[in-house]
Amino acid sequence: MKELFCKYFEGYFDNQTQAFTRPQDFALILVNHKLIDENTFKVTQQYVYETEPYRETVIKVIENNDSILIKNYKGDGLTYLSGCDTIFEFNDNQFHGKNCCNECIIHRDGKDTYLMTEIYLGNGYYNVIDRGFDIETNQHVWGSFNGFFEFIKK
Repeated sequence: MKELFCKYFEGYFDNQTQAFTRPQDFALILVNHKLIDENTFKVTQQYVYETEPYRETVIKVIENNDSILIKNYKGDGLTYLSGCDTIFEFNDNQFHGKNCCNECIIHRDGKDTYLMTEIYLGNGYYNVIDRGFDIETNQHVWGSFNGFFEFIKK
């Protein structure tokens, strides 16, 4: 199962069709999942109009019984991002992943928020929604307000 996940996951993706169809709702974003070691990927996300990525992480793919676990790391020292793991189940020829709780803390716009992620990964597509919520009020304060980003593998 891990080999299929990595095959689906590896590569370059963009949401050009979605961004051109609904430009008021979705910016054009480039996503690259580059294999750098066995079951380890460097992940970059970048707006098409920017010269540098706005997010860079390293993820490790781990098979865990009947599921896939991805662990997130950041920086040159590969600091583990506690609480930011995503668990994927395989169903109907696609992987469906979510983080498990509100423990992935992201400091943004001067306040701590928690990240909630949901992902559908299949042969040729990567659909993801990242949303940030205020720790104190649970109010949705950043991330997609318009649904999943629909990335197509290039």
